[in-house]
Amino acid sequence: MKTIILHGLMVLFFTSCQPKEITRYTNTSPEVNEVRELVKDYNEGNWESWLSHYADTAIVRHNTIDPSTPLEIQQGLQNNLQPLSKYGFSDEAMFCEMIIDDKGQKWVNFWGTWEGTMAATGEKLVIPIHLTLQFVNGKIVLEQGYYDLSKYLAAIEKLDKQKPGKKATAKN
Repeated sequence: MKTIILHGLMVLFFTSCQPKEITRYTNTSPEVNEVRELVKDYNEGNWESWLSHYADTAIVRHNTIDPSTPLEIQQGLQNNLQPLSKYGFSDEAMFCEMIIDDKGQKWVNFWGTWEGTMAATGEKLVIPIHLTLQFVNGKIVLEQGYYDLSKYLAAIEKLDKQKPGKKATAKN
């Protein structure tokens, strides 16, 4: 009887000492919800709320290694939206996943399809976008964005050629 109890205690001891398995990938977390709210604010043009998702010291890099502030990115996005009658991310083609890396850092990966319509021509643009956002204390501290603006820039160039006295601008 003593050996059974001793074996039972040993099994209990060894199983309780196993490290707790950390969920490294998830589609549901406060950080994923924060990214969905960020996208919603962008789609609705709610720029004050859009900025509130970022930490004061956040660094944003879209298609570059050069850092920008969220405010600089916001101003570039607003400028790029001027020639459009409609824009936003498609709900059907949007996917978010949070990971916790080996250092314990929280990152959310976002894949989405951005759609816009040029106001002057009615031309529809579809651009796949990938964002990777690092979170600390519920705020974005680092954002890396990757997307191909060539279709947008070609549409702007067409507008420039159609209206020689007026130039549409594209900044990011």
